[in-house]
Amino acid sequence: MNQPPASDTDNVLLAAQPIFDRSQTTAGVELLYRNDKGQTAFDIGEHQATNELLFNFCTGVSEHIQDSRYPAFINVSRSFLCSGSFLPIDPTRVVVELVERITPDAMVVSAAQRWHQKGFRFALDDFEFQPEWDPLLKLASYIKVDVEKTSLERALSKRRALARYDIKWLAEKVETAEMYQQFYDAGFDLFQGYYFARPVIVRGKKLSPTAMNIARLIGVLFAPEPDMDRITEVLSSDPMLSVSLIRIVNSPLFKTRYEVRSMKEVVMRMGLVAVRRWAVLIASLQSSSPERARLVLVRAQASAALAEYYRNEPLDAGSAFLAGLLSGADVLLDVELSRFLESVDISEDIKAAARSRAGGLGKVVEVIEKLERRVAMKRDLARVNKTLVRLYSESTHNVQALFSHIK
Repeated sequence: MNQPPASDTDNVLLAAQPIFDRSQTTAGVELLYRNDKGQTAFDIGEHQATNELLFNFCTGVSEHIQDSRYPAFINVSRSFLCSGSFLPIDPTRVVVELVERITPDAMVVSAAQRWHQKGFRFALDDFEFQPEWDPLLKLASYIKVDVEKTSLERALSKRRALARYDIKWLAEKVETAEMYQQFYDAGFDLFQGYYFARPVIVRGKKLSPTAMNIARLIGVLFAPEPDMDRITEVLSSDPMLSVSLIRIVNSPLFKTRYEVRSMKEVVMRMGLVAVRRWAVLIASLQSSSPERARLVLVRAQASAALAEYYRNEPLDAGSAFLAGLLSGADVLLDVELSRFLESVDISEDIKAAARSRAGGLGKVVEVIEKLERRVAMKRDLARVNKTLVRLYSESTHNVQALFSHIK
């Protein structure tokens, strides 16, 4: 994996250890959790390590392997595998490792089947050949055998027993030339360990936890097929956001006849459109100054309002809102826009509109952005289309009204 030169301000994103084939040519690279404090996944916990590693890979270093001929092997926790989310990258570029300590129950098998249907491949890591793993063997492309824990005789016996499966066998933790030769002569396909190469630290720019959380929130809220249970789960995981939403839905604004006490009730009472707007508003205010949040949210609201006037093609107001919002993510979150967009699991047309004003959605955002500058400079407003000015003025008023309800 090729990296650009690291600067003094770059963060430790992860570590990478190559995997070699029988000709000792690189055939893959395993990505391992590391951070600026030198901690490993065992130090901070598997769940947090998985989330951080995947996020750093997808937003910080994935562009460095896009032209590589070999895939990245990534360990995932049970909770991530079963979360309903998938890696927002080409499945051919990655191999998902399932470690032996994951209990392969019905939920895990079902989740793995969904990933497999999406095109993801699996490696069974530190595999110890327990019978409960049999349902996952038909989904696996690789079996990784820890040569320190598993004797050559047992490995060969299990390999013969599983010969009906189209699986590549990888000897890991190969420490010596003797170990390598033994498993090479035994017909193993791939090799990994200190005998070949130690893990190398990969550095780069890391998005802040705030940007990570907002990217996750946007991806769930604006999914093409929103999962209300998943939305409820994500909103509930943010205490400040949850409290704010409950307070709003119980205010006179929604005229609720009974007190709403749970996030599930909030989502049902508000409806998806309102939940999206309020959650984005609150998250924006939590992560940025009121002035920046107001600027970007007015752009998003005005883009949504203008969408119905776009005659070249039918435009969805929700998509226009999201394109307008994401176009200002650099202002709102103080991040590099292209990197942030890589981290959000949404459709490419919305990303293209936010990044380069492409397509109908991009044209709508561009029109609003130009008007935004005119308003800021108080220049030539009399020459602007009156309907456009009215939409922008109404959007400004609506955003300000929303602000007043959460102060």
